[in-house]
Amino acid sequence: MIKPILGYWNIRGLAEPIRCLLHYKEVDFEDKRYVFGTNEWSNEKLNLELQFPNLPYYMEGDVKLTQSTTIMRYLGHKYGLVGKDDKQRLLVSLTEQQIVDFRTNLVNLCYSNNYESMKGNSIKKIPDQMKLWEKFLGNRKYLVGDNVAYVDFIAYETFDWFRLFYKDSLHGCPNLQIYQDRMKNLPELQDYFNSPRYKKWPIFSAVAKFGCSKEPPEHA
Repeated sequence: MIKPILGYWNIRGLAEPIRCLLHYKEVDFEDKRYVFGTNEWSNEKLNLELQFPNLPYYMEGDVKLTQSTTIMRYLGHKYGLVGKDDKQRLLVSLTEQQIVDFRTNLVNLCYSNNYESMKGNSIKKIPDQMKLWEKFLGNRKYLVGDNVAYVDFIAYETFDWFRLFYKDSLHGCPNLQIYQDRMKNLPELQDYFNSPRYKKWPIFSAVAKFGCSKEPPEHA
């Protein structure tokens, strides 16, 4: 059997949902982590036969993918994490786009040269944004039903980024708090979360204005 390879920077970033999904499905894969600021990635990227060389990448025999969402979709279909019926599959498609947009807003802020001037206004918007997710989730165990879908790994990571960015991000959202605890305590993820392979910090690369300091926030 071919051992898959997941390549990304040595941070959580866009690859962490992929790592979690693979560990959840107990896939034996190579978690290749490049050190930011070195030539390691630039020396390799044109030799991997990737159609659009970028990080993260996922290689599994003839399958050679970039773009984190495409990788998540592929793995979701491969491992049956796309919903049990047409209604759930539609919700998976909706929540995928919504959570990626939500995540991108935070990423753009944290990499912006205007981070300090934009931060306050961004924090003010978080409660209303989280309430939409709180209402959407309702009393479901996971985003689209009683079973984990691939979008849950993206959502869990995104909500945790927001919590690290602003400690009260989930305040007043009990459903989301329960959801985060449920995802964090999935039995299949415990070996990974309790191993040196898992890095709670940093979440972003060294050029970000938040998420890359030597130490995480005190509330982490």
